[in-house]
Amino acid sequence: MYVEISANDYHVLHPRPVYLIVSRSREGRLNVMPASWVSPVYDDPFLIAISVWSGSLTHEYISETGELTVNILSERHAELAYKPGTESGRDVDKFKKYGLKPYPSKTILTPGLEGVLGFIECVVKDKLPVGESTLFICESKAIHVAKDFYEKYGWNLSKASLLLHGAGKSFTVTGRLIRVPK
Repeated sequence: MYVEISANDYHVLHPRPVYLIVSRSREGRLNVMPASWVSPVYDDPFLIAISVWSGSLTHEYISETGELTVNILSERHAELAYKPGTESGRDVDKFKKYGLKPYPSKTILTPGLEGVLGFIECVVKDKLPVGESTLFICESKAIHVAKDFYEKYGWNLSKASLLLHGAGKSFTVTGRLIRVPK
């Protein structure tokens, strides 16, 4: 038996991975924003869709430079996946406040973050206004992963506890791989 819920209850699609999006201004100032509305949308070239509120500093920086990094989090990053999203980079230097250390990118000027499971260097290829947000379509230019956690076909889920966002301050992690027989 089913019950009907609000047609606007997007949590029906959660939990889902949560990431830290690093953006950079033209002058080199860095900002970070948690985001779970991130999805692969094409594989060759690898394209990623990222929804960003149009009034945010992250939106401003991505629009200025056309680049960003998507940083992949583990369970030890739960606080980072929440707290930086509760304040604006216009009011506080989030890198300084949260002790974030940039990790140099190979193909773009915007860095990844030291200590995450991995990060993707992205350049914006297109954008689409969606309500109060913009859907940035980004092309992966380089991917960096922690060598002990990634294997030929993806994350080793017995080692890498990928962080998933439930709702609000609630998070969960991956932990069990289910393989379907051929």
